[in-house]
Amino acid sequence: MNGFSFTRLALVARKEIVDLLRDRKSIFMALFGVAISGPLVVCLLYFVAQSIQGRIDQITAPIVNAQFAPDFVRYLERRGIKVDADPQNYETRVKNGELDAVLVVDPNYATALASGRPVTITLVTLSSRERSAPIAGRLAGEVRSYAAMIGNERMILRGIAPSVARPVQLEELDLSSVEQRSARFLQMMSFYALFAGLMGAIAAALDVTAGERERQTLEPLLTTPVAVSELAIGKWMAVAVVNLLAVTASMLGFLIALKLVPLGKLGLPFNFGTREFTGFMAVLIPFAFMVPGVLLAFGAAGKTAKEAQSSLTLAVSLVGLLPLISWLRQTKAPWWDVWVPVNGQFAVLSKVLRAEAILPLEWVAMWAVPALICVVALFAFARRLGDEKMLGGR
Repeated sequence: MNGFSFTRLALVARKEIVDLLRDRKSIFMALFGVAISGPLVVCLLYFVAQSIQGRIDQITAPIVNAQFAPDFVRYLERRGIKVDADPQNYETRVKNGELDAVLVVDPNYATALASGRPVTITLVTLSSRERSAPIAGRLAGEVRSYAAMIGNERMILRGIAPSVARPVQLEELDLSSVEQRSARFLQMMSFYALFAGLMGAIAAALDVTAGERERQTLEPLLTTPVAVSELAIGKWMAVAVVNLLAVTASMLGFLIALKLVPLGKLGLPFNFGTREFTGFMAVLIPFAFMVPGVLLAFGAAGKTAKEAQSSLTLAVSLVGLLPLISWLRQTKAPWWDVWVPVNGQFAVLSKVLRAEAILPLEWVAMWAVPALICVVALFAFARRLGDEKMLGGR
């Protein structure tokens, strides 16, 4: 056999792609599942945000002892809040989720207010239930606004400027850009983009390794005048093409969904356009080529397709946890974080969303680390293919 041949390599890659396309249903379902997951998340986020906004705008305030605070009731009604006077069994109904929050007026409200003493209005809610938080927050804000209005009126009647009670004014200056604010909501895109790069190649990697061995088509392939290295790289190229298609489909799905879904109308500052799409693809392309190499090495190590699938699922699950570490981290990421596989990609993708400058060394890490890992994985995969024990299922 002559040395390394790109012609034979291309033939192997073509043969593997044709074999993968024969099972069109599996490949289509894999690509479709990855491509549709992003838009589904965007649509789900939109409907959840729309539902929350609708509940806040059309809020009803259950008030116990409302008859003792008619002025407060009228204030809420002027603010567009409907009042449900004296709800029965309100504590039980709050606990079981029938009511999100209830205001309880002190029966001595009128007497205390007339004498200038503080009045107590209790907000009853369940802080452990997230869907109740927006309603409880709106009601708490209205009570504070009402209290501030009463306080200002009292001071004005006594000839005192209301500002005297507020010797210190807090002004907030938000230095974040629109892109940085939108990145807080779009952070999930970084995770789903990496998820697409991990999941898009599993089915194809299993088919060209453990699947071929179970079909007993690997041994005839090894008897052809093709070097083991050419066979390994050809299989990797075929799986990488499928994975790259999955990543591209996922990003295009996000791009189209964010263009069509009117998230801006709900006050969600989403900004994902051509610049962000290009930056994402620049990070994900080397990642999409690295993952198939790793999956092929794991897939070849399994004795059966089921065993290989279990190994790949475990590996993908463990790798998928790495971005969560960065997501939940409360301190500044160390300098070496960008050189950690998956973690580094997540960090740079987040920078792309925030429109922050990406250092040249970080771009080097985005391409050099996946290339190095891919070379090592392909070397291990080629050695496994050349091992006679593999054909014997050992």
